[in-house]
Amino acid sequence: MKTFATALALVLSTAAVVGTASPALAQKAEKPQPPKLSKPVLAAVIAVQKLQQAGDHAGALAKLTEAAALPKAEKDDALILAKLKLFSAQNLKDNVKIEEALTEAVEAPSITADEKLTFSKFIAGLSSNRKDYQKSWKWYEFYLSQKPDDVDMTVQAASVNAALGNKLGVVALLTKAIDLREAAGEKGDRSWYEFRAQSVIDGNMTDKMMPALLSWVKAFPEPKSYNLSIELIKQRSGNMDNNLLLDWGRLMAAAGAMTTGNNYLEYADAAIERGMPNEADAVLKEAIAKKLIDPTRTNIAETVKLAATKNAETRAALPGLEKEAKASPRIGLVVADTLANLGQYEKAVSFYKPLVGAANVDQDTVNLRMGAALLKMGDKAGAKAAFAAVKGGPRAQIAQFYNVLAGA
Repeated sequence: MKTFATALALVLSTAAVVGTASPALAQKAEKPQPPKLSKPVLAAVIAVQKLQQAGDHAGALAKLTEAAALPKAEKDDALILAKLKLFSAQNLKDNVKIEEALTEAVEAPSITADEKLTFSKFIAGLSSNRKDYQKSWKWYEFYLSQKPDDVDMTVQAASVNAALGNKLGVVALLTKAIDLREAAGEKGDRSWYEFRAQSVIDGNMTDKMMPALLSWVKAFPEPKSYNLSIELIKQRSGNMDNNLLLDWGRLMAAAGAMTTGNNYLEYADAAIERGMPNEADAVLKEAIAKKLIDPTRTNIAETVKLAATKNAETRAALPGLEKEAKASPRIGLVVADTLANLGQYEKAVSFYKPLVGAANVDQDTVNLRMGAALLKMGDKAGAKAAFAAVKGGPRAQIAQFYNVLAGA
């Protein structure tokens, strides 16, 4: 979905790494431990330092290029040459040479563990900035093996995995970042949840889909997050019958997630087809009031008129249907649904309850709709128990979203 197209660019950027690298790295370059150098390398170091002291960093880098061919006989040869290159490269603000120097330094035999860790962080960012994602991931992976709780680096590593097309890696890293933030009593950034959800969907990770979406709406219980999460599920579900579309519509309405005219029209059409014109009538009126649909358009005007007409007929027939409901579970479900649509939730629940265990009606449907009515009544415990009884299929997904609404 286009909604997620800029998520990485907004939040998962590594550009800040370059801007913060210089001061810390320069300090390390200026204060090396007393080195043990071979004579040829020592001579080169003296020549380079003279050029640096004179401010000729371009000349220093040229001299270091010549020195690269020298044998590295002593343990500190490679590291000192790399640090000198780093110092001049930083003065020239040459990111290519900075990265080159850092890479030489981390591969030097005498580098300390702390320096290697620090330098690896900047190598990861610099190589990512120039789109060498394989190299970048190598050093993110190394850094995170030593500092697994660094949230910012974890998120940046997720961006690199996205560039590499590794959706499993993206999901694993963003999940780690989100878990770390939530364990600290904070939420992750909104785009982390969004992009993880999109990566799960795009990667067909069925087992991770609902956990990712539920985590998103739980962290950001807003119309947009519910709407997009629900639409992602519906898009993956293929064709759905009107009975199921009705339950999705009710969920979206309960979550305040009806944000487009199409949301309302799909819900209203499903309600009419399932014999719930009173529900369709209310839905269409709300959409018109919000100016999300144009009641003057011929097809919409006809739907509005049909819903209003049949609504009056349904209300007139309801008392008779209530009497028949005792003998027919199917009519009982229609009555319970109609009462719930009319806002008579307590009475609706009194009709839903006898249907629990009835052979002629789908139990997942009964428990889902009874849970929704109980939630409207404010009975969260009762609602959660009803949702827990929804065992499988798409209604189990709907029940899980309702559970978040209930504060699960």
